[in-house]
Amino acid sequence: MREPDPSTPTTASRDPELGFPPPGEVLHRLRTHKGMSLRQVAAECGLSVSFLAALERGETDIALERLGRLAKVFDHDVGSFLGFSRGRATPSLFPREGQEVLDRAPGVVYRVLRSPELGYQVVTGDFEPHSGLAEDLQHEGSDLIMVTRGTLVARYNGLDHVLGAGDCVQWSAGHPHSFRNDTDEPAQLVGILFSSLY
Repeated sequence: MREPDPSTPTTASRDPELGFPPPGEVLHRLRTHKGMSLRQVAAECGLSVSFLAALERGETDIALERLGRLAKVFDHDVGSFLGFSRGRATPSLFPREGQEVLDRAPGVVYRVLRSPELGYQVVTGDFEPHSGLAEDLQHEGSDLIMVTRGTLVARYNGLDHVLGAGDCVQWSAGHPHSFRNDTDEPAQLVGILFSSLY
């Protein structure tokens, strides 16, 4: 019979009625994912290696203040560390100059904002007068598009839909779709893509 790996968390202390995963299991998963040793984690949060090892094995509990220090090592707060929220309590900033820029067609510039923890992408599209996408888009998932400036024609599955500032459209992205600006004024859209296209 094989001996259990002492570095692997045990499930003996798991109590589903508590409503949260054992902190030691979360610690083991996060540090393994980041390729960190217990010694590295201990150095960053100020807790002892022996305490963290015992926590991973389910042999001890952890106080809230210590849990907060541990969560911070992995860019989490206590809530997101234990899975109660998808993001941290502190804001994530995405400066414009750090967003990926895609030249989709002459006069059309897309900026892509990726936030992996949210599971979707945000795209802004700037359209110069009388510009448009050179080809149809078609991908997995669904899109939610809002025109934030000017007027755009959204072509979806062969039909045109004129959208003014503030108008919104949602569709299954598996059908061919594109955008164009038929006016003499610039236009802009903001899209939420519920799939990773860019």
